[in-house]
Amino acid sequence: MRRKVAKYLLVSVLLFFMIISTGLVYFFYANDAPITKGQISYGVTYKGDLSLDIYHPTKLVHEKSPVVLFVHGGAWIAGRKESMNTNRVNGAVNQLRDHGYTIISIEYTLARNGKSPFPTCIADGFDAIQWISDRADSLNLDLDYFGIMGESAGAHIAMMNVFSNPSDFGLTHEKTALDYVVDIYGPNDLYKLYRSESLDSLMAMIKELPKPINQHLNLANKVFGFDPEEDLEKTKTVADLYSPVTYLKKNLPPVLIIHGNKDQIVPLDQSTSLKLLLDSLEVENEMHILEHTNHAFIGADDSQKSDVQDWIFNFIENQRIELRKDASIIN
Repeated sequence: MRRKVAKYLLVSVLLFFMIISTGLVYFFYANDAPITKGQISYGVTYKGDLSLDIYHPTKLVHEKSPVVLFVHGGAWIAGRKESMNTNRVNGAVNQLRDHGYTIISIEYTLARNGKSPFPTCIADGFDAIQWISDRADSLNLDLDYFGIMGESAGAHIAMMNVFSNPSDFGLTHEKTALDYVVDIYGPNDLYKLYRSESLDSLMAMIKELPKPINQHLNLANKVFGFDPEEDLEKTKTVADLYSPVTYLKKNLPPVLIIHGNKDQIVPLDQSTSLKLLLDSLEVENEMHILEHTNHAFIGADDSQKSDVQDWIFNFIENQRIELRKDASIIN
């Protein structure tokens, strides 16, 4: 009897995983996911137990390949490097690879066991950039055309890797110059985000839940590594230290900003205020606001989603073209 039960359970588990796997495969192919195309190097270790995936060009267009680093979202507590395939940037990534680009998607440190992900997740980004730079020749990458793109928490890390310096977070290696940053609904002022009405409403709902669930879902505590309400002065100090706006200055590389005007996770004013600051510093930037669109492009129609792909691809490709023009003038 026990053997029959064990056999039944084993078959049930196998069937469950087969259904899940089949569903994922269908989803990826149905959504034209980059993971279904060309050569991909999976799970390449770049630091400790962290790895990255290298999506090689699907067409050999350049002698050396321009490279884009992708940083996934997930509120610094979740998310995976494979999320690049979940149909928010698929079209742009496919276009870029067809035009000879290499796309690299990384893991980074998440909040765990009451420990804040900061500053380690930012250092992870810098270390990934350094890893890529050190192996540019063997990977046939062109560091003269090297940019970074992220969504949500990943966009925050991407901006920190462009606006700040490795030495700000205890790293000793030189900073690799990046040519642009694509900021997709990324938070750039963490204290302002923490004090926002949307987060206040979310935290109020979470506080009403049973304590075990409350503790598990308490995003602010997980991100800061302490209860931010207990010491607002400390909270602001920590938030400012890890906010991209703190590191804004002249002569930064161009910035592309994309945000929905109905975003209930990262309010639109995070991006509109960033644009104003970039304008005041005369930093080249481009901003697109999606009407009736929530976080993760929820609510966007097919036309808007298509526009997002074109904005990303055109911005990145135009930066390469402009950089090439500048190089030819100098030479």
